[in-house]
Formats: sequence, structure tokens, C-alpha cells
Amino acid sequence: MYQLEVVTPNGIVFQGEVEQTVINTSDGEIGILENHMLLLTNVVPGKLRIERPEEEPLEFAVTYGTIDVRGDRVIVLVEEAFELGEINVEQEKKILEEALAKLEQRETLSLEEIENLEKMRERAEVLLELAGVKVR
Repeated sequence: MYQLEVVTPNGIVFQGEVEQTVINTSDGEIGILENHMLLLTNVVPGKLRIERPEEEPLEFAVTYGTIDVRGDRVIVLVEEAFELGEINVEQEKKILEEALAKLEQRETLSLEEIENLEKMRERAEVLLELAGVKVR
């Protein structure tokens, strides 16, 4: 087992001993067990699964951030973390619609604006899918 902390700008979402953490990174989904090699990588929107001894797994929807694996301690720093049942579907639909509408005028946008809108789109699509809403 190892110590896991999941932290957002609003505070600590989870802190405790775990057997395994499964999370989406920019390189794909990874599972972290005890004595995992040192790792620092980017987290992308998706599901965070926390497996604890003799308890039901916890699942969160997380957005962009980083994960820092240091032997017996793992820190997940993300912009947002929601319990799956707490995703505001209506708000995410509005965010998705806004991003898609603005991306239709792509030729009038800077590369930075396009990148930010693509991140908004991806975030909203993933959160909606995790909430059970069919997207596209």
C-alpha cells in the first residue's frame, strides 16, 4: 500500500492508504501499485479509480493536471475532481456548445484560443460521457 493525495485548487479531495490508483494520462491509462517507478506526467480528463483494501473503489471524474509518483507516495494535482454523480450535466452541455460554436470560427482565432477551446471541448465531452450522457 501507499499514501495517495488527490488535490484541487479548492483543497484535498482524497487522502489515504490505497492499493492501486488508475488514471488517464497524456500517454494513456496507467495503473499505479505499491513501489511503482518514479513518474511525473500530465493527467487528462477522465476517470480516477482509487482501490482501497477491503472497501469499494472510489471513482472520480478529473480534469487536467499532473501526477507525481514517488515510491510510497502519490500526489494527483488536478484542476477539478468530481464524484461521478456530482457532474453538472447542464453546465457541461453549455460549455461544450460554447466551445463548439466558437471553434466554428477557427480562422478568426489565435492558436492559443483554439488550444483553450479544444481543451474546453475535450473536458466537457469526457465529463458528459462519465455522467452517462451520449456525446456525438
